[in-house]
Amino acid sequence: MEQQQQQQQGMSEDVNLLVKFTTKQEQYAVPGTSVSVRASTNPSGLDKVIGAFIKHDSDYQKSLPNFHFIVKGQLLHGTLQERLEECGESFESVVEIEYLEKQPPPTPKDSLHHDDWVAALQCSDKWLLTGCYDNTLHLWDVAGLAAGKGDRAHTLTIPAHRAPVKAVTWVHTDTPTKTFISTSIDQTAVIWVWQSETNTVECVSECRGHTQSVECVAVDHSKQFFATGSWDNMLKIWSTVNKGVEEEEEEEDEERDLKKRRAAKKPQKKIPILTLGGHTESVGGVVWTGDREVATASWDHSLRVWDTDIGGIKSQINGNNAFFAVAWSPLNRLLLTGCADRFIRMYDPRVTEGAVVQQKFSSHTKWVPSVKWSTTKEHQFVSGGYDSIVKHWDSRSPKIPLYDLTGHEDKVLSVDWSHPRFIVSGSSDCTVKVFTDGQP
Repeated sequence: MEQQQQQQQGMSEDVNLLVKFTTKQEQYAVPGTSVSVRASTNPSGLDKVIGAFIKHDSDYQKSLPNFHFIVKGQLLHGTLQERLEECGESFESVVEIEYLEKQPPPTPKDSLHHDDWVAALQCSDKWLLTGCYDNTLHLWDVAGLAAGKGDRAHTLTIPAHRAPVKAVTWVHTDTPTKTFISTSIDQTAVIWVWQSETNTVECVSECRGHTQSVECVAVDHSKQFFATGSWDNMLKIWSTVNKGVEEEEEEEDEERDLKKRRAAKKPQKKIPILTLGGHTESVGGVVWTGDREVATASWDHSLRVWDTDIGGIKSQINGNNAFFAVAWSPLNRLLLTGCADRFIRMYDPRVTEGAVVQQKFSSHTKWVPSVKWSTTKEHQFVSGGYDSIVKHWDSRSPKIPLYDLTGHEDKVLSVDWSHPRFIVSGSSDCTVKVFTDGQP
């Protein structure tokens, strides 16, 4: 106790700390020797220290950027003293500080107007797909978004469903014949084929099996299967190919050819290849975490990982609030969830002992219905909240987001960061906001 009091008294006098700087960005590397800095030093002060080192010990001629500093696994926002006290660390040991170039804020690039709420969206390399509460789907040219063309980037409107669209996902985008899936409150998931060169679209499969609104959809890494979650509490697995089509009635041989020709213009009826029950309330989010592994987030306060080979639950995490959304990153193999208590939680599905929640992120003031990892930056993700704000996060900064992306005038219903350059968000203000990702 006496030693702790002496330490606190010494810190009140702003003593020096020994620190050692490390970086993975070789162009900004400084000598690896320990240096003395004041305990009251904040990120701005550390910027000056790094700048002095670089200018003195290298031939670096460009203007220096600002840096992020990582101390004890988290980005530094206050002083070194505050961070060490938060961690309960000794002030007498050498403090290792990793630094990296600070990312500039994402830039507002475009605003896309729709006739109703935008509940779903996903970007491919060249096209943006959006789904609305007026039952329609829309296709947008990403090159047009990059040029700031706004509504002139609109390519096609599809009268898709008999009720509002709740989720969308791309399947194949690497050929002129592109495939995507939409789900709806009308209890269906629909597979679409779009010929981008002629700008014509066809509904090729209507997937029936859910008894209530189909809230979410995700395609597996092989593009051969997709999963849907529903307000009926069920998880269903489907094939993306035109097999396993349900024959609704027997046909006589002499009529079969004629009926086939007529049916060729109608969407095939598809049934699920697997139905998994266990949730007691709506499945709000679904994501593939492996070739035969699916994670679901539910309003029943549980996060479940399913094995589709054995057709059962592999693991389950129970929370205290409804889970609305789930995202998984192949870069770090971690799950994110958006929750009813305004928090975003990060889980490692591989961990079976110790702390269940790896990190909790607090900044939203209302429900968080959508979260998405970056596809290229393992520590970064975005979230959308009913507080009308899109937040850009680093997983090493749980209390303060990197940036707030503003512009929406009502609830943010969906966010996406599938395209490395673009962060997009859909809202009940009937717009999609497009932000270009700050580099690096």
